[in-house]
Amino acid sequence: MGKQILVLILLVAVIGGGCLGFFLRPDFVPPAIVPVEGASLNQTPVYTFPFEDGVETIRIDPDPAVYAGAKVADRSLQLYTDIPEEEWIPIYYLAFINEPHQEPFYTDLLGALREIRDRRGLDDDRYLELIAVFVQSIPYETDASVTEPKFPIETFVDAAGDCDDKSLLLAGLLAREGYGVALLYFEDETHMAVGVKSAGCDYRNTSFAYIETTNVSYVGIPPATLSDGMTLSSDPLLILVGDGELYYTACNQVQTIERALSTLRDRAADLKTELEARALDIEAMRDALDTLNARMTTLSRAGDWMDYNRLVAEYNRMIRDYNQAVEAYNSLLGEAEAVVDLHNELVSGAYDRPGSYLRARAYLEG
Repeated sequence: MGKQILVLILLVAVIGGGCLGFFLRPDFVPPAIVPVEGASLNQTPVYTFPFEDGVETIRIDPDPAVYAGAKVADRSLQLYTDIPEEEWIPIYYLAFINEPHQEPFYTDLLGALREIRDRRGLDDDRYLELIAVFVQSIPYETDASVTEPKFPIETFVDAAGDCDDKSLLLAGLLAREGYGVALLYFEDETHMAVGVKSAGCDYRNTSFAYIETTNVSYVGIPPATLSDGMTLSSDPLLILVGDGELYYTACNQVQTIERALSTLRDRAADLKTELEARALDIEAMRDALDTLNARMTTLSRAGDWMDYNRLVAEYNRMIRDYNQAVEAYNSLLGEAEAVVDLHNELVSGAYDRPGSYLRARAYLEG
């Protein structure tokens, strides 16, 4: 879950006339970083994460002075005038993303990501997915005692963050690469995600595709529930971070994956119901066979071979029906296992949208 915004509303006297002149004040003072010279990092994180058909590694050396300054920065938004909530909330979060001391950090991180892009020959959609998967792969951690977001450089160096921390980092990276990108701020659910301009997978009241940052997931497929089981039911406040011309164009493939996932879930539910019913039938058949077998055993011990032989044909028929029922059950069980396996492959394969699309399409067309 996200963290709260700390806002300080201050009353400042305006001094006029005399030799002091006129005191000019800003309407607000956002969070800012003052680098701590001489600072050092205990260690620099190395990120290794799966992407498409391989594994990638990100390693850069952020400025220790900027990181140390971010750690001790005043994270409150100081307001000196009455500003509507829908105006000061964007001011607050954009201050964390666009704090100028972080620009060398963005440059170095994007340099590492571009090297992967160029080596793999990624198009704009797959490059966006690379950046998203990298940020999603940063461990998700939430601390109820921490009430304010991190600067993106902190999230990177700490190798941990919650929904707003990771969303600020992802939005900052995408904006600097020319994508139309926004933060999706859900005040009611205390949650934040990222939106990217898209062709066909608009989220709720926006023109942006939803990107969940707390875990590796597909661009354009919002979560059914959050990690705590909460459902996103409110319309988000849209905080524009970058108005670049690049947008996500793989919505048709993502929608095919989403349709396959829905179909697989429905089929798995139907198979579960049918398997449970067949299991009850097989149990009843087993009980009937046991009863008949016990009766035939009694006749055999009594030497009543006439009645015994009269039951043999019935017993053999029941055995045949039982075996056929078990064979049919096992066949359905095999299908159910295949359905569940494919569903899980698609869910866990969000780092490889092209490959997941091919598997999803093959299933739907099969």
